[in-house]
Amino acid sequence: MALSTLNAAHYSGAQVANAPLAKQTQRDRIMAALGVSSDRLPTVNEETLSQYYQYLSAKLSLPFSASYPEPMNRQEQSQFRCTVLELLDPAKYLGDEFDGIFCKTRKGKYEINLPLIELNLPQDGPNFQLIEDYWYWFWNWR
Repeated sequence: MALSTLNAAHYSGAQVANAPLAKQTQRDRIMAALGVSSDRLPTVNEETLSQYYQYLSAKLSLPFSASYPEPMNRQEQSQFRCTVLELLDPAKYLGDEFDGIFCKTRKGKYEINLPLIELNLPQDGPNFQLIEDYWYWFWNWR
């Protein structure tokens, strides 16, 4: 049995591109989250909140750590840390155009429902971009 070496193999000139895929813009990611393809981002309403809830429910890695309120120093980082346990469906719970999607959090021995937009996530965390995109859309299209 003969083995081909790289030198003996036929080269057709085609090359495999290992370049990373172009990153989507924030607008593109939000449009995908809302399942729309129009030229404009839709405003916040019951339907779009429900759509964003469905998207985040499928994409977020739960549970995850966050802070509430935003810590101002190292001591507050541990004091204000909470764990996000689940998202709350805005059709069944408190979600509205004013507060957005709520989530159930655990802070110490207490469970507290908080608006998702009020949480601060570490920038290097796997959920940061998802929450950042939601935050941007929610605050700018109400």
